[in-house]
Amino acid sequence: MADILDFIGFCAELETDISTAGNQVRYGQQIGVSHTTVSQILNGRRLPSAAFLDAAGFDCFPRYRPIGGGKDATLINNFQFFTQVETRIRTVGSLRGFCRVNGLNASSVSKFLNDEARATDDLLRVMGYRRMTCYRRRPTKPAGEAVAA
Repeated sequence: MADILDFIGFCAELETDISTAGNQVRYGQQIGVSHTTVSQILNGRRLPSAAFLDAAGFDCFPRYRPIGGGKDATLINNFQFFTQVETRIRTVGSLRGFCRVNGLNASSVSKFLNDEARATDDLLRVMGYRRMTCYRRRPTKPAGEAVAA
């Protein structure tokens, strides 16, 4: 799991790439974005867009960490979380029963199960998880290589 980065780790990797390029202006030129965009992302004033991540050679994906699990807790992916939700629903007996017992909106849980929406904060709370945005450098694309249009 060493290749999975949180936002701070992502920014540290970005700083390394910027250092290699010389400065934020040169790095921005290399990947085809404004240096102010790079600065805003590094200072937490802006989240990296899909286009920025693509140009910088990173992927962004969700993971789930148990509440109170700490930094070393095992992260699970979407499919594992989905499986845990389905298992809990089966133990109760039905989707409506699961939602009634836990005070959840059946429609929102159904949409999550049908892959039409992401898990709501209430569903995450009931399941005992919190959503994390993680980053990973693409191994096939060198950092700073611009995307072909």
